[in-house]
Amino acid sequence: MSKDALPEKACQLDSRYWRITNAKGDVEEVQGPGVVGEFPIISPGRVYEYTSCTTFSTTSGYMEGYYTFHFLYFKDKIFNVAIPRFHMACPTFRVSIARLELGPDEYEEMEDAEEEEDDDDSADMEESEEEDEEARPRRLFDVPIRRRRYSRLF
Repeated sequence: MSKDALPEKACQLDSRYWRITNAKGDVEEVQGPGVVGEFPIISPGRVYEYTSCTTFSTTSGYMEGYYTFHFLYFKDKIFNVAIPRFHMACPTFRVSIARLELGPDEYEEMEDAEEEEDDDDSADMEESEEEDEEARPRRLFDVPIRRRRYSRLF
């Protein structure tokens, strides 16, 4: 709230409503008390921020909704603050080149070497990382890949 706002404009968040639409047009509505378990009071010069999340069954979608507040000085006066539509998209997933270029045994050896490297003492870590960084095969997306899951690709 602006620091120049009148003190009687101080308010408290009561609830939120979200309308979440995925890329297929499926809609999910979420409503409930507060935000992330809190009921923040907004007064002149005060800022409130929070972080939350949602999931989609598609790679993109959008959300819109509103917050419901009541004035602190006039508790019976409630009002909604609209949250304009905003779009969300998952980042593009890139398949590991190492998984495609190496055979299953070579790939497993590379994973084992990486695990051993992670077990080194932190004192040796900086030095060994610099040396090994250039020598080991590179993956585009550094997420452990289980051999049993991808054995059909080899």
